[in-house]
Amino acid sequence: MKKNKYLTSLVGLAFSTQILSAVDLAKVNGETITDRDILPVIAQISGGRYGTLDPATQKKVQDMALEQSIARLLIENEAKKSGILNNTEFKEQLELAMKHVKRQLTADMWLKQELDKQSISSAEMKDYYNKNLKEFKTPKSVHARHILVKTDAEAKGLISLLSKYSGEKLQAEFIESAKNMSIEPGAKERGGDLGYFPEGVMVPEFNKAVFAMSVGSISTTPVKTQFGYHVIYVEDKKEAGTATFDEAKDVVEQKIKVEKFQKFVEKKLDYLKSKASIQMLNGDK
Repeated sequence: MKKNKYLTSLVGLAFSTQILSAVDLAKVNGETITDRDILPVIAQISGGRYGTLDPATQKKVQDMALEQSIARLLIENEAKKSGILNNTEFKEQLELAMKHVKRQLTADMWLKQELDKQSISSAEMKDYYNKNLKEFKTPKSVHARHILVKTDAEAKGLISLLSKYSGEKLQAEFIESAKNMSIEPGAKERGGDLGYFPEGVMVPEFNKAVFAMSVGSISTTPVKTQFGYHVIYVEDKKEAGTATFDEAKDVVEQKIKVEKFQKFVEKKLDYLKSKASIQMLNGDK
């Protein structure tokens, strides 16, 4: 049976709501943007399928959504300065929008409530994993941290300072330096942590440098990209292979949960339509 795009979007949005957890992402002229704020943009970009995407793609979608949300907020603030809030047409459109938002929010909250009721057994997850091993092939990846600074001189100074250390001391000093000196948004909380990522995800200059490094080392020269100058620390490397069940467990659970929930909503809508009085207007059938 061909899947309904609107239904897929509803299910994906409900699942996205469950995943995100009200974390501050950016401040624009003093106004905070959280992951909850970017949820509608995430749903739009991912076509409502955010919950079924792999972690690396989810991160890309979140980054795109944040950039769009920042742009929209800047434009909104500029529009307010022009006095558009007092515009009659604006007020009429706002009233219509609020009606739409109330309807959508009501549906979304109910969907999330029903999604939370879905339970997946270990047997179901193991069965899915064993039948779909190709989905869990993992590419060569690296776990790295970085410190982003504005100038080559700053990066060289950091390398000179950090090169005095090794082992756990190097890692600790690198994390502390990232928290205090990196200009990357969010670096203070993460200590420059980029997590695991496969080849080709980062910009070419960064990608080439990080995959040539050994575990427990820092870059010996600054790595220049369009963002600035990077000092890199490699925490771990993984060769290509197949994720174990324990490693893939969360992804498997998400996939099964979405599929089961999709069927539940589909069946529910068929029932509701059969009981409802629906009249198509303007000649539509």
